[in-house]
Amino acid sequence: MGRDGAGCMRRAGVALVVALALGGCVAQETRRDAVEEINRAFRAEYETVLGTRGTRVVAAAHPVVFEAVRATLVQLGMTVRQESPGLGLITADSPAPRPLSPAEWERAAAADLPKARALLARHVGALANLFTFEPEGLSIVINANVLETPGGTEVSFAMRMREVDAPKSDMPRREYPPPTAVAIGIDKLWETLDRELRSRGAAPSRR
Repeated sequence: MGRDGAGCMRRAGVALVVALALGGCVAQETRRDAVEEINRAFRAEYETVLGTRGTRVVAAAHPVVFEAVRATLVQLGMTVRQESPGLGLITADSPAPRPLSPAEWERAAAADLPKARALLARHVGALANLFTFEPEGLSIVINANVLETPGGTEVSFAMRMREVDAPKSDMPRREYPPPTAVAIGIDKLWETLDRELRSRGAAPSRR
């Protein structure tokens, strides 16, 4: 191995030792407090996204819209776990990052990671630079509410994360997806639903 290669190996080794030292020096309670701060910040943005993008009205009968919503979730690779036409509820999930593509997830992470790391740094210092939005071990859960309303059917989408495996990192899991991922996912749901509605002879959704 040349001098440059050896130097890179030494620098990589030092970086790893520093990372491990930082991880060992930060108490689990401190890490939990840090991630809870991210949850609070992301929850506010999450609610803003749902408030502005999460609900639309479709000028079609409830049974038609309900089936179109169900088909939309299946088309996006989700598995329907619970459905009740009477209650107007459909719950579906899938391993993250679906319904986002890996490229869409990376784009969302790149947009939201600087803010997340800045919040973490208040609690864990340089360890914040090791934080990533890893999709592994997570399931994305979509809740759809499909309710009759004057003039048609109201549809609302919500998107949350659920842990299914322990994280690879030693940081506690977050409760909310990155806000940009929520926006991308919700927009993708509407785009797919509108195509499905058109295929059934119905008008697309409207805000």
